Amino acid sequence: MHSVASIKNNDYKAISLKLVLALWILLLTFSAQAENLPDLGSPDLIEYDHQTEQELGRAFNTALHTQYDIYKDLEVNAYIRELGHKLASYTGNNRNYQFYIIKDSSINAFAGPNGVIGIHTGLIEATQSEDELAAVIAHEISHVTQNHLSRRYEYSNTQGSLNSIATLIAAILIGTQDPTAGMATLMGGMGYNIQQQLKNSRQHESEADAIGIKLLNKAGYNPHAMGAFFGRLSKANNLNTHKTPEILRTHPVSDNRLAQAENRAQTMKRIISEPVSHLQFIKMRIKDDYKLKIKQPELTQNEIQKLNCYQLGISHLKKDLKKPKCLIKMATQKESFPVFTTLLIRFYTEQNTKINKQELNDFKKLIKFKLELYPNNPSIPILYSRYLQKNGKTKEAIKLLLKTENKLSYKYELYNELAELYSKTKQESYIDINLAKENLEIGNIEKSQYFIKQAKETLNTNNNKLKQEIFILENKIYKLLKNKDKKEKQ
Repeated sequence: MHSVASIKNNDYKAISLKLVLALWILLLTFSAQAENLPDLGSPDLIEYDHQTEQELGRAFNTALHTQYDIYKDLEVNAYIRELGHKLASYTGNNRNYQFYIIKDSSINAFAGPNGVIGIHTGLIEATQSEDELAAVIAHEISHVTQNHLSRRYEYSNTQGSLNSIATLIAAILIGTQDPTAGMATLMGGMGYNIQQQLKNSRQHESEADAIGIKLLNKAGYNPHAMGAFFGRLSKANNLNTHKTPEILRTHPVSDNRLAQAENRAQTMKRIISEPVSHLQFIKMRIKDDYKLKIKQPELTQNEIQKLNCYQLGISHLKKDLKKPKCLIKMATQKESFPVFTTLLIRFYTEQNTKINKQELNDFKKLIKFKLELYPNNPSIPILYSRYLQKNGKTKEAIKLLLKTENKLSYKYELYNELAELYSKTKQESYIDINLAKENLEIGNIEKSQYFIKQAKETLNTNNNKLKQEIFILENKIYKLLKNKDKKEKQ
């Protein structure tokens, strides 16, 4: 047996060479796996299982819809969801992402449990281009793909029920409530501990930037937009220390992080965006007096006409004036997003405007075409159903929404609309079953169970189709409640 001291110089060289080769192979392996960045979470926390994530996500979703001011504008929601799911389609995973808007002027966005992503109206207004808005959403999606929430916070039933924990997480992430007061105090100071766990580390932010910038580039957006947006916020915050934007509290920005983001963007193809995107129209909906801050020479004559027409339409609708003559022309042109069509429907619905026979026929043809063109956009069928109901065609409106139901990814607005329509025809069981479906969509299982019981009490015994639908929903609710109870007892 030889001691270390007896190893010859050649042996030292051989060992050194092996170490160099091993390190080189390790480096190559790391580079090849750059898409799956290493776990940067606390070593004492483990990712919670898929069922816990689903249960916590449902409870979190319920907290959003019952305790916060969810922005209900159909067109704005449709736009944000389309943008979000476009970006998510490039992640390569099958996560069930859900995008919601919080009506709040603070500049904030967050990623909650089970792919629930929230965007504040204040953040939408703060972005200067669709690229910047896409950058923030891509960043939040990346927090989800990298399991940052579950790597930072591990649910334990000793801390409280899923509902109470989800409510506390929402208060911390949304930032509109003091998480150390109220319920957090009742929970024995646990709120502060969770708040500390949920703060994004600089490593997590860098990781979300890295993945997010790649998503941006793949989806056809400017990869420099992420660094530009967070950099501008950080600079403004340094100049005004009185009120830090909420997003900077949970998403710390450093010079190193901004430099890394810019370096990553430099390696990608620079994409020149159109000076006008549908974000400009969406901003007009959020804030009626929004003034476009784009240099006119950058716009084509057609783009200027579109922007002026839409702004004029918003103004006329608000002041109860006649629709602009340009509106029908713009609605019949090719739209990548149907903002002019939905605005036209609003004029015909909200004003007592007489329509001649030819105009009415053209309007119906336009709606039929747009319904086929945008099958996953709930704003057209829901707004058109209101037009039909106003004109005494409630049954036709119900038929339209029922036909649309299976085409939509987000259905809770549709179920709420159906409940309203059924109330006009005094069909109690149908009102209750749609309210049950609406609450199930937003994760409120207990309330859904209540409305199912109400539907059974008012059910016509001869309606076998509705009986079957109630039976299916009852079983689904029972299984969800059973799984939730089991999870909280583990």
